[in-house]
Amino acid sequence: MDDQHDSAWADAMLRRPAVDPGIPGLERALLTAPGTLLTPACHARPARNRDYLPTDPDKRGATIDGAVMGMTAAAFVAIGGATPLAIGTLIFQNPVGWQSVSGRYGLFLAEILAIITAVVFVTRIVRFGQPGGRAPADVAARTYHGRYLTAADFDGRSRVLLWRAQDAVDGVTSSEIYQAGLLDAPAVSLALAGQEWDIALILREQARLRATRARLSADGAGPQTAAVLDHQVQAAELAEASVAARVGALEGYAAEVREADAAYRDWRQAAVLAEVSRQHLDMLARTAADEHGIAEIDTMSRQARAVREAFREPPG
Repeated sequence: MDDQHDSAWADAMLRRPAVDPGIPGLERALLTAPGTLLTPACHARPARNRDYLPTDPDKRGATIDGAVMGMTAAAFVAIGGATPLAIGTLIFQNPVGWQSVSGRYGLFLAEILAIITAVVFVTRIVRFGQPGGRAPADVAARTYHGRYLTAADFDGRSRVLLWRAQDAVDGVTSSEIYQAGLLDAPAVSLALAGQEWDIALILREQARLRATRARLSADGAGPQTAAVLDHQVQAAELAEASVAARVGALEGYAAEVREADAAYRDWRQAAVLAEVSRQHLDMLARTAADEHGIAEIDTMSRQARAVREAFREPPG
């Protein structure tokens, strides 16, 4: 049964890397941003990655294309200006004045184009690139290595539990009552981040111990080793049940928030309907005016009827 579970859990993923809540908010956002390359804590600290070009693909492409086009134009100008000089030298052994002048001006213009291209290239790097030669996300990934955990730091069983915990956290932070400030969002956010990180640390350690036990048991353990492993498995099962209960409590909290969300939506709808009810009462209050209007119309109708009856009598 465990083997079937392990194979079913092998493809489990995380919603995001687990990050130490003690890391400043800006760096936390960089580390959890989609596309950020993170090195698992179980691997060596990532090497420095220098990249002076802009990280945005469009700006990077524009910077490279501009540099290539500028240097190509400078090369063509230099070749075009030097061509008459070369022809004069080859044919006449001594170029005439205009040929020498064209060569000098061609080289001068080529130098100007090369200088302008270099200035534009450096300006774009300063504006859109990394002056220090490293992308902010790369700096954060290297600086805080070991204080964030990726999917590679867990086995399938641990990833399933951590995904459940993250799903519960996201369910709370995306709720309407959280967004409306009815849950003391700063305190709840800090508490949830701490819970997620604590659970991640426990699950990583459990995954590491499971791998160690699996390796030792695969080495043909004897009776004494098997007995020790049996005690360890029992302790591990208790620990795993404990963290699973903690995840379950987090999911229970998320369920309470969902029910509170439903009650909040119901209350808001009732408030809207209450306003409509007041409008209906106002409409009913206006029925008195309708009754007065009907009485006035009846009076006018009687007057018209009296006129009609009067004209039914023959003249004279």
